[in-house]
Amino acid sequence: MEHRHLDTQRWSAAAVDSALDRGDLKDWRELFAGVQRQPELARLVLRVATGRPPDGASFLARALVRRLCPGLGGPTASECPPPDGPVP
Repeated sequence: MEHRHLDTQRWSAAAVDSALDRGDLKDWRELFAGVQRQPELARLVLRVATGRPPDGASFLARALVRRLCPGLGGPTASECPPPDGPVP
């Protein structure tokens, strides 16, 4: 993703916000593929989406994290099951 010259090799809150705000389908796939691999990114997406105005992107981002990582918030680091294919 190349919004605001942000690096998505390590997703920051600004990069997540930019993807939710102006990202296209490719950007969302990249972000949520990362969510599936990294529980800490899933938590970051939830935090950013919760802090944004209540719009479709915020709602969808929260729903996708909860679907991909149903155990988020639990005591283990394996809250997001390993991906078994591309993000839908």
